[in-house]
Amino acid sequence: MVMEHTDTSDEQSAAAFNAAMAQFIIPPGSNLAVAVSGGSDSMALVLLLLEWSNNVKVSIHTLTVDHCLRDSSSAESAQVSDWLAARNIAHTVLRWDDGAQKRKIASSPQHAARNARYDLMNHWCATNGFGHLLVAHHADDQVETFLMRLARGSGIEGLSAMSPMIQRGGIFLLRPLLNFTKAQLAEVCRARGQNWIDDPSNNSDSSTRVRFRKSQEILEREGFTRQRLLNTVGHLRRAKLALDQSVVDFFKVAGRFDGYGVARLSVQKLVNTPEEIGLRTISRILMAVSGAAYGPRFKNLQGLYDRIVSRPWRDATLHGCFVQREGDNLLVCRETAKIAASLQVAINKNVVWDGRFRVSLFSDISNGPKQSFSISRMSPSVWRIFRVENPQSSLENVPARIRETLPIISDSNRLVAVPHADYLCNDYKSIFRAQVEFIPEIGSSLPIMGMAAKISHPK
Repeated sequence: MVMEHTDTSDEQSAAAFNAAMAQFIIPPGSNLAVAVSGGSDSMALVLLLLEWSNNVKVSIHTLTVDHCLRDSSSAESAQVSDWLAARNIAHTVLRWDDGAQKRKIASSPQHAARNARYDLMNHWCATNGFGHLLVAHHADDQVETFLMRLARGSGIEGLSAMSPMIQRGGIFLLRPLLNFTKAQLAEVCRARGQNWIDDPSNNSDSSTRVRFRKSQEILEREGFTRQRLLNTVGHLRRAKLALDQSVVDFFKVAGRFDGYGVARLSVQKLVNTPEEIGLRTISRILMAVSGAAYGPRFKNLQGLYDRIVSRPWRDATLHGCFVQREGDNLLVCRETAKIAASLQVAINKNVVWDGRFRVSLFSDISNGPKQSFSISRMSPSVWRIFRVENPQSSLENVPARIRETLPIISDSNRLVAVPHADYLCNDYKSIFRAQVEFIPEIGSSLPIMGMAAKISHPK
């Protein structure tokens, strides 16, 4: 239940935050990153987390994204740095260089900025060994999200609004403030003498979220109180979790992932399962295989499902995936044209490449190479050269459509490693080993884990 600001003391706020953190079961020694914009919500999150950590051995590092959407953004990021430094809290500013250009376009840049923030923070977490990212979404955000999705005609998936914990790009995204109101979080800051930054865009009627926020006074008079709406969200979330579990149980008997990031699903079993479970299973598979944080549009998902169960089949692409029939199985693999550009990784670091594979380089020696290595996909030109030098490669029998979605590792001059082929060039064999792990996530606290295969090259 959300605690009303007028009845809640500062001590109760701290106790409620401690209880919220307990649901996540964070092991001692964990590295926790915190998204801090400088607003009252995120500043309160940092302050409460700092007090909570007095009794828990964890490492805390705050992250601010300079989005460059306003002229004042850099100064605001610097102000946040000063506030956090005064409290001896580690802090890093991540700059979204595209923001200055995005602000010039006619349509709202907020959606692009949101995705960029998560991408920048997730990448920082992955490359610096931080497995958890805390964000300051609160009860008022939850209500606004519910109303916005209701207006769009969302089903249970959307109307259950924001979950306390999801996985995104291999990082656990935690929302411990979903039972706190914005007013209460402002009071947390006041009680601790902490100022904050007010973002003017939070009051602009050009934002759909702001318009829904301002409409709540009318809704309250008609009985749509915040607490009742949050109770509805809670009911829907319980239903969603039950459906999620049914999807996991169904996938265990009807499908599987392999180490190449490919999913296979029995069409016959899909036809015989309830349509709602079948639709959700296909959506989760598309998310896992594409590495996307969200599922496809329902209209497109329904069209694919109908084609699978009742119409003449033809191969299809959807949500960054290629879908084909293989006997009784539906085979889903990554669409090569949708794979992003290369990514950098250093020795004894790991990154999540293309949202699908966690790529790690391990070394037991202290004087290993200091440069970063590039991760990209196995292109046809690289494969032609590789197969000449490695004619017995295990990838020889892998279809090109799948092989070309797999990661390779290069230095500035040449191919260094193909983990799926158990290949590491001779010059590096005594220095490090490479490991690739497919991480099939579904943007939920209940991921499908049919197979999370690790492919390593032993030293």
